[in-house]
Amino acid sequence: MDRRAVVVILLICLVTRLVALDVRPMDHDESVHAWIAYQLLTKDVYTYDPAFHGPFLYYASALLFFLFGDSEFIARLTPVIFSLIGVLFACFYRRWLGSNVYLFVFCLLFSPAILYYSRYMRNDIILIGSFIAAIYAYFRYSETSKERFVYASTLFLVVMVCSKENAYIYLATLLSFALFYGIYTEGWRYVIRKLLKWNLKKIRMTVLCLAIFVLVFSFFYTSAFSDFSGLERGTVGAVEHWLEKHEQRDHYKHPGYYAKILLEYEFMFVGLAVAGFYFFVKRLKEKKATKFELFAAYWAVTALLAYHVFAHKVPWLIVHLVTPLALLGSIYARNTKSARVATVIAAIATLVVAFYVTYINYNDATNEDLIYIQAQPTAVELAKVVEEKFNAGEKIIIYEPENDYWPLPWYLRHYKIPYSTVWLSGYDYVVTSDREEKAVEEKGYSAIGKYEVRPGYFMFLMKKIK
Repeated sequence: MDRRAVVVILLICLVTRLVALDVRPMDHDESVHAWIAYQLLTKDVYTYDPAFHGPFLYYASALLFFLFGDSEFIARLTPVIFSLIGVLFACFYRRWLGSNVYLFVFCLLFSPAILYYSRYMRNDIILIGSFIAAIYAYFRYSETSKERFVYASTLFLVVMVCSKENAYIYLATLLSFALFYGIYTEGWRYVIRKLLKWNLKKIRMTVLCLAIFVLVFSFFYTSAFSDFSGLERGTVGAVEHWLEKHEQRDHYKHPGYYAKILLEYEFMFVGLAVAGFYFFVKRLKEKKATKFELFAAYWAVTALLAYHVFAHKVPWLIVHLVTPLALLGSIYARNTKSARVATVIAAIATLVVAFYVTYINYNDATNEDLIYIQAQPTAVELAKVVEEKFNAGEKIIIYEPENDYWPLPWYLRHYKIPYSTVWLSGYDYVVTSDREEKAVEEKGYSAIGKYEVRPGYFMFLMKKIK
């Protein structure tokens, strides 16, 4: 791809990710993630917990907080950076996609799901950007046998594993593809060659790749080598935790959940993928499918299977579906007049949807299926009221037996506001949930403010009756 085109694409990526990045209130999960990173920065405290995913996001965000200060804008920078990485490496896919690379890049820039969650403090875009880079390095090594591509791929893969547990799905996809493709092209001789035939270069690459992976993995999961029990939690513990959540049907959704969101928001890339599957099968029957084509189809199929099998279904996981679908569809996009017209119409509609949900309707978790438990502006208002009361010298506490008070701890991070899951007396003001309003009222308090923290979930500011 022409360098000037790459520069323009990267500028578009930066602008669409950075403009008004801190306008949307910090979501429930975002505020937890930002709080963990802030605690790591200010108290040097971090322990890996699979419920909050891998440590990389927290260390990267803590570093950014240290360099640029803690704010909502800076908290969301890590996903922005990896969105940029993904777009950059996608530009290099021109060697396999030809001019159709612009369709794939368009997806990474303007897919409603990818655009929305590239501006959202979660780990998923780290995985997307890293895997696109790792795949580029994998195929470049296949073509050139240059060792640097192996080490680059290893580095991006370990960043993924240090970011979120579904990185193991990606690892399984890549490793199983390499195995199956080897058997497909060479038969079982491939397995024998890989296991039994060694030379100095192969030994060097294996040792260095293992060293890179183990060192980076150990650094993050042991909290900079201070807690070696994190190694078990980051491997066996992580898998056990999410298998248990699957059995518990945590965040369970009906089987058509992702299909609905894909058709509602990602219709352009679904359409391209459906056509792509048709042409892929045709190429496969004719034995003309390249290794890259085979991988794109394999990635799309395995992703669809994996994320539909698991009971845990949430809208941000859509990015792990739309990316391989868009890649497959981009390979086989037709260059006929009717196809170009249809693509332009779909692209315009995609832009409208993406910009509307990202920059206009970003708080509407009730009507936008792409948005989940989004904190409302009134939650920020409540935090400001608490801050004002605290600065005025009033004794105020946040009382919620189920710790359901996020995003308040993030917004009040600079103040020593007490939080409690048990009732403590002696406070002028109490902030509590709608579940506890009556109980607090019976203890001599009266509600003076009601705030919608999330759609349908309210917290009350209650004042002691003199």
